[in-house]
Amino acid sequence: MKIALVQPKIDEKYGDRQGYASTRTPPETGLAVLSTYLRTYASEHDVVCIDPVKTDDVLSEQISGFDLAGFTDWFSNHRRVVSLARQVKTLNPSTRVVIGGPNTSGIAQLIIEKYPFVDYVVERDGEDALLGIVNELPLSQIPNLWYRHDGKAKFTQSGFVDLNRSSLWDFLSFENLDSRLAEYRETVAQSWEKDFDPWLVPPLAMSSFRGCMKAARSGVCSYCTSAETIVRALAPDKFWAQLEVLKDRYGAGPVYMTDDIFPVSVTRMERLARAKPPCSMPMIRAYAYMPDFIGLDARKMERMVGALHTIGAFNLFFGIENFGIEQITRANKAAVSVEDCKRVIESLGRAGIKTTMAYLLGLPGETEESLSKNLSSLEVLLATGYVERVYMSVVMSLRGTPMFDELCRNSAVAKGYKQSTGKALVTDDDPDYALLQRLSVEHLTGLDPDEVNDWMRKMVAKAEQHLPPHKIGAFMLEI
Repeated sequence: MKIALVQPKIDEKYGDRQGYASTRTPPETGLAVLSTYLRTYASEHDVVCIDPVKTDDVLSEQISGFDLAGFTDWFSNHRRVVSLARQVKTLNPSTRVVIGGPNTSGIAQLIIEKYPFVDYVVERDGEDALLGIVNELPLSQIPNLWYRHDGKAKFTQSGFVDLNRSSLWDFLSFENLDSRLAEYRETVAQSWEKDFDPWLVPPLAMSSFRGCMKAARSGVCSYCTSAETIVRALAPDKFWAQLEVLKDRYGAGPVYMTDDIFPVSVTRMERLARAKPPCSMPMIRAYAYMPDFIGLDARKMERMVGALHTIGAFNLFFGIENFGIEQITRANKAAVSVEDCKRVIESLGRAGIKTTMAYLLGLPGETEESLSKNLSSLEVLLATGYVERVYMSVVMSLRGTPMFDELCRNSAVAKGYKQSTGKALVTDDDPDYALLQRLSVEHLTGLDPDEVNDWMRKMVAKAEQHLPPHKIGAFMLEI
C-alpha cells in the first residue's frame, strides 16, 4: 500500500501565526512519528510525508496517486484540509481519506456526518489507528476511530499509545528534506556567535509527555483543547536518545518541547537531568505551568531550576493568560499574583532560563480594571530583563473547548452568529473564529471590541520598549 501523509498549509484567512521571523516551516514532528511507527510495525507499506509547499492543485494531483491519504487537521488549516480531501477523492475515488490532528477532538463526528469523501477521522493518538487502517483490521477493533456504519457516524473506543513502545522517530519518509531543513541549519550554524537568536526560525519539535497534568489534576482550562487526562511520559533514556537522533542526523540546535507541561514535577526533571549523556548540549524551549512553580518551596525551587538548567532549558513558556482573578478562575485556572510570577521569572533567569509570557484578553468577565492590571503586570515582568518573548491575543474559543460550548448555549451569541454567517454555530465545523471572538467580547464581557484592541495596542507599545518585533506576537480582533 502507498500511503501519503501531509499537513497542509495554513488557510489564507489566518495569515502568518507562527511568531518567528521566518515563515518557513520545519518538517512536521507529528508526521515523523506516524511515518516511523508505520515503517516499524508495517514495513511492507510505502510511506511518504508530502512537502506542503505546493499549490493545492499540485498537492491533490500528487496525493490522488496513493492508496491512503492522511491529513493533519489544525483549526488554522481545516478549510484547506477539507478542500484537498474533496479534490483527492474526486480525482481518485479509490483513495481512502483519513483526517487526524489536534482539531479533530472537537469536530470528528461532524466531519463524518458532513463530508462523504472523508472515510475515517482519528481522534487523539493516531499511531495505532493509522496502523489498524493500513493493516485492514476490522474497524470496530481500531482505537480512536470515527467511521460510518449504516449511514451514521460511529466511534470505536479510546486508546492510548505507549510512548516507550514506539521507535525513535526520524524524517526518512519526508520529501525535500534538505530544503526544508536548510534555513534551520543555517541558523543553528550561527549558534556559536555571541548574539545568536534562537527565535529567527521555527525550531524542530518533539514530545516527551502526552496528556496535560493540570487537566488530570484539576480539569481542563475553559479555552483549551488539550483535555487529555491520561498522562504518559518517555523514559529518561529514550528522551535523550530521541534528542540525539535529532542532533546527529539533522543538526538540531534549539528544540521545541510540545508537551502541554514539560516540567510536570521536580522528580521528573531530576530523573531527566541524571540521565543526560555527558556530551549532550541541548537547547530546549518548553511549556510550563506557573502555579506549579509558585507552589514550590525554596529548596524545591532550587532543585527544579537546577534540573532544568542541566537538561538544557533556555526558555519556559508560561500561559499566565490574565491577572484578573475573576477572569482566570472562571476559566478554571489558578490565579497567580504579579509578585509571585516575578519571583519565579527571576529565579529561572538567574540560571540562564528566560521566560515567554502569554496573555489572553477578552476572557468572560473581562473589564477595564482587569485589562489595566494586565498592562501593569507586563511592565513589571519585562523590567526583570528575563522575559524574552510575549504573546498577546484575544481568547479564541475553539471547537472542543468548554468555552465554545458555553458560547453555543448563549442565545445572543448563537443568534448573532446565525445572522452574520447563515450557519448554526453548534454544527459549523469551520467556525468564523474572528466573528466568534467579537461576539464573545460583546456578550461575555463589559467591553466593546474596540476597547480590547486599544488595550492590546498599549501592551504592544510597552513590549516594544524591551523587545524586537519578532519576539512580540499580538493578534487583535478583526473589527
